[in-house]
Amino acid sequence: MSDPIIHLTDLHAAYQRGRERVVALDGVSLTIERGEIFGLLGPNGAGKTTLLSILEGLLRPERGAAVLDGIDVLTNPQAAKARLGVQLQRSALLDDLTAVELVRLYAALYDVRLGRADAERLLAAFDLSAEAHAYARRLSGGQQQRLALALAVANDPQVVLLDEPTSALDPGARRVVWEMIRRFHSDGRTILLTTHAMEEAEALCSRVAIIHHGRIVACDTPAALIGRIDVQPVVKALLDLPLDRVAPLPGVRAARYTGAHLEVETADPQATLAALHTLAAEHHRPVGEIAIRPPNLEDVFLKLTGHSLS
Repeated sequence: MSDPIIHLTDLHAAYQRGRERVVALDGVSLTIERGEIFGLLGPNGAGKTTLLSILEGLLRPERGAAVLDGIDVLTNPQAAKARLGVQLQRSALLDDLTAVELVRLYAALYDVRLGRADAERLLAAFDLSAEAHAYARRLSGGQQQRLALALAVANDPQVVLLDEPTSALDPGARRVVWEMIRRFHSDGRTILLTTHAMEEAEALCSRVAIIHHGRIVACDTPAALIGRIDVQPVVKALLDLPLDRVAPLPGVRAARYTGAHLEVETADPQATLAALHTLAAEHHRPVGEIAIRPPNLEDVFLKLTGHSLS
Protein backbone atom coordinates (compact mmCIF):
# COMPACT_ATOMS: atom_id res chain seq x y z
CA MET A 1 0.00 0.00 0.00
CA SER A 2 1.53 3.28 -1.09
CA ASP A 3 -1.28 5.75 -1.80
CA PRO A 4 -2.65 7.07 1.49
CA ILE A 5 -5.91 8.98 1.18
CA ILE A 6 -5.99 10.25 4.79
CA HIS A 7 -2.91 11.48 6.62
CA LEU A 8 -3.22 12.81 10.19
CA THR A 9 -0.20 14.27 11.97
CA ASP A 10 0.15 15.11 15.67
CA LEU A 11 -3.49 16.13 16.20
CA HIS A 12 -4.25 17.79 19.54
CA ALA A 13 -7.76 18.80 20.57
CA ALA A 14 -9.49 19.69 23.83
CA TYR A 15 -12.80 21.04 25.08
CA GLN A 16 -14.10 22.72 28.20
CA ARG A 17 -16.38 20.89 30.63
CA GLY A 18 -17.30 23.60 33.08
CA ARG A 19 -13.96 24.84 34.40
CA GLU A 20 -12.20 21.62 33.45
CA ARG A 21 -10.14 21.36 30.29
CA VAL A 22 -10.61 17.88 28.84
CA VAL A 23 -8.04 16.56 26.37
CA ALA A 24 -9.83 14.73 23.52
CA LEU A 25 -6.84 14.04 21.24
CA ASP A 26 -3.27 13.94 22.48
CA GLY A 27 -0.91 13.75 19.51
CA VAL A 28 -2.79 11.43 17.14
CA SER A 29 -0.99 10.47 13.93
CA LEU A 30 -2.51 8.03 11.42
CA THR A 31 -2.19 7.08 7.77
CA ILE A 32 -5.18 5.44 6.06
CA GLU A 33 -4.67 3.84 2.69
CA ARG A 34 -6.89 4.36 -0.32
CA GLY A 35 -9.58 1.68 -0.55
CA GLU A 36 -9.28 0.14 2.92
CA ILE A 37 -11.81 -0.26 5.70
CA PHE A 38 -10.11 1.27 8.71
CA GLY A 39 -11.50 1.10 12.22
CA LEU A 40 -11.04 3.33 15.24
CA LEU A 41 -11.67 1.04 18.21
CA GLY A 42 -12.18 2.46 21.66
CA PRO A 43 -14.74 3.13 24.39
CA ASN A 44 -17.02 6.17 24.54
CA GLY A 45 -14.97 9.27 25.33
CA ALA A 46 -11.75 7.92 23.81
CA GLY A 47 -11.57 10.64 21.12
CA LYS A 48 -13.07 8.81 18.14
CA THR A 49 -15.83 11.30 17.31
CA THR A 50 -13.47 14.26 17.87
CA LEU A 51 -11.12 12.85 15.24
CA LEU A 52 -13.96 12.46 12.73
CA SER A 53 -15.16 15.99 13.49
CA ILE A 54 -11.75 17.35 12.48
CA LEU A 55 -11.85 15.44 9.19
CA GLU A 56 -15.40 16.70 8.58
CA GLY A 57 -14.24 20.31 9.05
CA LEU A 58 -16.50 20.75 12.09
CA LEU A 59 -13.70 21.17 14.63
CA ARG A 60 -10.34 22.88 14.35
CA PRO A 61 -7.59 21.15 16.34
CA GLU A 62 -5.31 23.09 18.66
CA ARG A 63 -2.43 21.90 16.52
CA GLY A 64 -1.55 19.24 13.99
CA ALA A 65 -2.41 18.55 10.37
CA ALA A 66 -5.18 16.65 8.56
CA VAL A 67 -4.87 15.89 4.84
CA LEU A 68 -7.61 14.19 2.81
CA ASP A 69 -6.78 13.05 -0.73
CA GLY A 70 -4.02 15.64 -0.91
CA ILE A 71 -6.23 18.46 0.41
CA ASP A 72 -5.40 20.27 3.66
CA VAL A 73 -8.65 19.95 5.61
CA LEU A 74 -7.80 22.89 7.88
CA THR A 75 -7.10 25.41 5.13
CA ASN A 76 -9.49 24.13 2.44
CA PRO A 77 -12.39 22.43 4.26
CA GLN A 78 -14.94 22.86 1.44
CA ALA A 79 -12.83 20.99 -1.09
CA ALA A 80 -12.24 18.22 1.45
CA LYS A 81 -15.95 17.95 2.29
CA ALA A 82 -16.77 17.41 -1.39
CA ARG A 83 -14.89 14.09 -1.21
CA LEU A 84 -16.61 12.95 1.99
CA GLY A 85 -19.78 11.10 2.87
CA VAL A 86 -20.73 11.13 6.53
CA GLN A 87 -23.02 9.06 8.73
CA LEU A 88 -23.22 10.51 12.21
CA GLN A 89 -23.63 8.54 15.42
CA ARG A 90 -27.12 10.02 15.71
CA SER A 91 -28.69 11.13 12.45
CA ALA A 92 -31.32 13.87 12.77
CA LEU A 93 -33.50 13.16 9.74
CA LEU A 94 -36.07 15.70 8.56
CA ASP A 95 -39.23 13.89 9.65
CA ASP A 96 -41.59 15.52 7.16
CA LEU A 97 -39.59 14.57 4.07
CA THR A 98 -39.80 11.21 2.36
CA ALA A 99 -36.76 8.98 1.89
CA VAL A 100 -36.53 9.95 -1.80
CA GLU A 101 -36.75 13.64 -0.96
CA LEU A 102 -34.02 13.29 1.67
CA VAL A 103 -31.65 11.53 -0.74
CA ARG A 104 -32.14 14.25 -3.35
CA LEU A 105 -31.72 17.00 -0.72
CA TYR A 106 -28.50 15.55 0.70
CA ALA A 107 -27.02 15.10 -2.78
CA ALA A 108 -27.93 18.71 -3.64
CA LEU A 109 -26.06 19.96 -0.58
CA TYR A 110 -22.93 18.73 -2.40
CA ASP A 111 -24.07 20.24 -5.73
CA VAL A 112 -24.99 16.78 -7.02
CA ARG A 113 -28.37 16.70 -8.82
CA LEU A 114 -30.19 13.38 -8.52
CA GLY A 115 -33.45 12.73 -10.33
CA ARG A 116 -36.26 10.87 -8.61
CA ALA A 117 -35.41 7.64 -10.46
CA ASP A 118 -31.74 7.93 -9.42
CA ALA A 119 -32.76 8.41 -5.78
CA GLU A 120 -35.10 5.42 -5.96
CA ARG A 121 -32.30 3.25 -7.37
CA LEU A 122 -30.00 4.29 -4.54
CA LEU A 123 -32.65 3.44 -1.95
CA ALA A 124 -33.23 0.07 -3.62
CA ALA A 125 -29.55 -0.74 -3.07
CA PHE A 126 -30.22 -0.32 0.65
CA ASP A 127 -33.37 -2.47 0.55
CA LEU A 128 -35.59 0.59 1.01
CA SER A 129 -37.68 0.44 -2.17
CA ALA A 130 -40.91 -0.10 -0.24
CA GLU A 131 -40.08 2.88 2.01
CA ALA A 132 -38.93 5.24 -0.76
CA HIS A 133 -41.98 7.47 -0.45
CA ALA A 134 -42.55 7.04 3.29
CA TYR A 135 -41.84 9.89 5.68
CA ALA A 136 -38.65 9.51 7.72
CA ARG A 137 -40.62 9.53 10.96
CA ARG A 138 -42.48 6.40 9.82
CA LEU A 139 -39.34 4.30 9.41
CA SER A 140 -38.14 1.79 11.99
CA GLY A 141 -34.78 2.23 13.72
CA GLY A 142 -33.06 -0.20 11.37
CA GLN A 143 -34.64 1.43 8.30
CA GLN A 144 -33.54 4.88 9.50
CA GLN A 145 -29.99 3.57 9.92
CA ARG A 146 -30.01 2.19 6.37
CA LEU A 147 -31.40 5.49 5.11
CA ALA A 148 -28.57 7.32 6.93
CA LEU A 149 -26.08 5.11 5.09
CA ALA A 150 -27.78 5.84 1.77
CA LEU A 151 -27.53 9.57 2.51
CA ALA A 152 -23.83 9.14 3.28
CA VAL A 153 -23.17 8.05 -0.33
CA ALA A 154 -25.77 10.21 -2.08
CA ASN A 155 -22.98 12.48 -3.36
CA ASP A 156 -20.86 9.50 -4.56
CA PRO A 157 -17.95 10.26 -2.16
CA GLN A 158 -14.46 8.78 -2.25
CA VAL A 159 -14.29 8.50 1.56
CA VAL A 160 -17.13 7.51 3.90
CA LEU A 161 -16.94 8.35 7.61
CA LEU A 162 -19.17 6.17 9.80
CA ASP A 163 -19.50 7.05 13.48
CA GLU A 164 -20.74 4.00 15.45
CA PRO A 165 -22.81 2.83 12.43
CA THR A 166 -24.57 -0.02 14.26
CA SER A 167 -25.06 1.60 17.65
CA ALA A 168 -28.30 0.44 19.34
CA LEU A 169 -29.21 -1.97 16.52
CA ASP A 170 -30.23 -5.56 17.19
CA PRO A 171 -27.90 -8.34 15.91
CA GLY A 172 -29.91 -8.96 12.74
CA ALA A 173 -30.03 -5.30 11.73
CA ARG A 174 -26.34 -4.95 12.62
CA ARG A 175 -25.34 -7.64 10.14
CA VAL A 176 -27.46 -6.04 7.41
CA VAL A 177 -25.53 -2.78 7.95
CA TRP A 178 -22.24 -4.69 7.84
CA GLU A 179 -23.13 -6.04 4.39
CA MET A 180 -23.89 -2.52 3.20
CA ILE A 181 -20.54 -1.28 4.49
CA ARG A 182 -18.85 -4.09 2.58
CA ARG A 183 -20.76 -2.93 -0.50
CA PHE A 184 -19.35 0.58 -0.04
CA HIS A 185 -15.91 -0.97 0.02
CA SER A 186 -16.49 -3.12 -3.06
CA ASP A 187 -17.46 0.06 -4.93
CA GLY A 188 -13.89 1.30 -4.35
CA ARG A 189 -14.58 3.67 -1.48
CA THR A 190 -12.38 4.15 1.57
CA ILE A 191 -14.24 3.57 4.82
CA LEU A 192 -13.26 5.01 8.19
CA LEU A 193 -15.53 3.81 10.98
CA THR A 194 -15.55 4.22 14.72
CA THR A 195 -16.77 1.47 17.01
CA HIS A 196 -16.47 0.13 20.52
CA ALA A 197 -17.61 -3.33 19.38
CA MET A 198 -14.66 -5.66 18.91
CA GLU A 199 -16.79 -8.10 16.87
CA GLU A 200 -17.58 -5.31 14.39
CA ALA A 201 -13.93 -4.30 14.07
CA GLU A 202 -12.84 -7.91 13.51
CA ALA A 203 -15.61 -8.55 10.97
CA LEU A 204 -15.12 -5.43 8.83
CA CYS A 205 -11.74 -3.78 9.21
CA SER A 206 -8.53 -4.49 7.31
CA ARG A 207 -6.70 -2.44 9.96
CA VAL A 208 -7.63 -1.11 13.37
CA ALA A 209 -6.23 1.68 15.52
CA ILE A 210 -6.91 1.28 19.23
CA ILE A 211 -7.51 4.69 20.80
CA HIS A 212 -7.51 5.34 24.54
CA HIS A 213 -7.68 8.71 26.31
CA GLY A 214 -6.98 10.48 23.02
CA ARG A 215 -3.88 8.47 22.13
CA ILE A 216 -3.29 5.72 19.59
CA VAL A 217 -1.90 2.81 21.60
CA ALA A 218 -1.70 0.27 18.73
CA CYS A 219 -2.42 0.06 15.01
CA ASP A 220 -2.37 -3.06 12.80
CA THR A 221 -4.61 -5.73 11.33
CA PRO A 222 -6.91 -7.37 13.90
CA ALA A 223 -5.09 -10.69 13.50
CA ALA A 224 -1.67 -9.08 13.94
CA LEU A 225 -2.78 -7.17 17.04
CA ILE A 226 -4.11 -10.36 18.62
CA GLY A 227 -1.04 -12.31 17.57
CA ARG A 228 1.61 -9.92 18.81
CA ILE A 229 0.10 -9.29 22.25
CA ASP A 230 0.63 -12.06 24.77
CA VAL A 231 -3.03 -13.01 25.11
CA GLN A 232 -4.21 -16.53 25.90
CA PRO A 233 -7.57 -18.24 25.31
CA VAL A 234 -10.30 -17.32 27.77
CA VAL A 235 -12.62 -19.56 29.78
CA LYS A 236 -15.87 -17.64 30.31
CA ALA A 237 -18.35 -18.93 32.87
CA LEU A 238 -21.45 -17.82 34.72
CA LEU A 239 -19.85 -18.65 38.03
CA ASP A 240 -19.30 -16.85 41.35
CA LEU A 241 -15.92 -17.71 42.89
CA PRO A 242 -13.31 -15.66 44.79
CA LEU A 243 -10.69 -14.41 42.35
CA ASP A 244 -7.90 -15.16 44.83
CA ARG A 245 -8.91 -18.84 44.69
CA VAL A 246 -9.13 -18.85 40.89
CA ALA A 247 -5.73 -17.22 40.27
CA PRO A 248 -3.61 -20.23 41.47
CA LEU A 249 -5.49 -22.80 39.35
CA PRO A 250 -3.57 -24.70 36.63
CA GLY A 251 -2.84 -22.62 33.52
CA VAL A 252 -4.40 -19.41 34.82
CA ARG A 253 -2.68 -16.21 33.65
CA ALA A 254 -5.33 -13.71 34.75
CA ALA A 255 -8.87 -13.73 36.14
CA ARG A 256 -11.54 -11.04 36.19
CA TYR A 257 -15.27 -10.51 36.29
CA THR A 258 -17.11 -8.99 33.31
CA GLY A 259 -20.58 -8.33 34.63
CA ALA A 260 -21.80 -11.62 36.09
CA HIS A 261 -19.33 -13.70 34.07
CA LEU A 262 -15.99 -14.97 35.30
CA GLU A 263 -13.34 -14.66 32.60
CA VAL A 264 -10.12 -16.61 33.04
CA GLU A 265 -7.18 -16.14 30.67
CA THR A 266 -5.39 -19.48 30.57
CA ALA A 267 -2.50 -21.25 28.88
CA ASP A 268 -4.22 -24.62 29.44
CA PRO A 269 -8.00 -24.26 28.96
CA GLN A 270 -8.91 -27.89 29.65
CA ALA A 271 -6.91 -28.09 32.89
CA THR A 272 -8.35 -24.73 34.03
CA LEU A 273 -11.87 -25.84 33.19
CA ALA A 274 -11.56 -29.04 35.21
CA ALA A 275 -10.09 -27.14 38.16
CA LEU A 276 -12.93 -24.58 38.03
CA HIS A 277 -15.50 -27.35 38.29
CA THR A 278 -13.65 -28.81 41.28
CA LEU A 279 -13.38 -25.40 42.97
CA ALA A 280 -17.06 -24.68 42.34
CA ALA A 281 -18.01 -27.97 43.99
CA GLU A 282 -15.83 -27.15 47.02
CA HIS A 283 -17.63 -23.79 47.39
CA HIS A 284 -21.05 -25.30 46.63
CA ARG A 285 -21.47 -22.88 43.74
CA PRO A 286 -23.52 -23.80 40.65
CA VAL A 287 -21.74 -23.62 37.29
CA GLY A 288 -23.84 -21.80 34.71
CA GLU A 289 -23.10 -21.38 31.01
CA ILE A 290 -19.44 -21.97 30.25
CA ALA A 291 -17.37 -21.62 27.09
CA ILE A 292 -13.78 -21.44 25.86
CA ARG A 293 -13.10 -18.69 23.33
CA PRO A 294 -9.99 -17.60 21.47
CA PRO A 295 -8.43 -14.22 22.32
CA ASN A 296 -10.02 -11.21 20.63
CA LEU A 297 -9.55 -7.46 20.26
CA GLU A 298 -11.25 -6.77 23.58
CA ASP A 299 -8.55 -8.86 25.29
CA VAL A 300 -5.90 -6.87 23.41
CA PHE A 301 -7.51 -3.60 24.51
CA LEU A 302 -7.62 -4.78 28.12
CA LYS A 303 -3.98 -5.86 27.95
CA LEU A 304 -2.84 -2.54 26.48
CA THR A 305 -4.91 -0.18 28.61
CA GLY A 306 -5.97 -2.06 31.73
CA HIS A 307 -9.62 -1.27 30.91
CA SER A 308 -12.43 -3.01 29.04
CA LEU A 309 -14.08 -1.60 25.93
CA SER A 310 -17.50 -1.45 27.57
